Amino acid sequence: MKTIQKIIDGTLTTFGMLTAIFAILTFFIGDQAAGISTLFESGKIALPVKAIFQFFILSFLIALLKNFMYSNYMIKKLPRVLRQIILFVLCFILLVIMILICGWFSASAKLPWLLTAIAFILSFSSSIIITTIVEKKDDENMNSALEKFK
Repeated sequence: MKTIQKIIDGTLTTFGMLTAIFAILTFFIGDQAAGISTLFESGKIALPVKAIFQFFILSFLIALLKNFMYSNYMIKKLPRVLRQIILFVLCFILLVIMILICGWFSASAKLPWLLTAIAFILSFSSSIIITTIVEKKDDENMNSALEKFK
């Protein structure tokens, strides 16, 4: 049950962030990007409903990957840094697959790929930094509580 809750939380968090980011992007560049990407086919008026469902699917798949990479099994098998690198690569591959399957933009267009890579690297890096800080703080709190218990 705890695993299902983690996957739901991860899905909804990622989905909310993706939707908010693209809502802001739609407002500012929707009309200019309308002919380049299916994500902006409605211009700055709205996000297409199919894009919202595609974001949800992507969010769910990322939550599954994260849950697996941070499972007790993987924690015992791989050091944190290696798990984060593998998660980064797998998420990026998943993103590329979604872009190609959903046709978010042309496979031959260089600028959207470059901007996607930059945005992914920045967002994933900040996510890793925040996660690492929270994990260290939780570890310190647990160790402190353990010392008090002894």
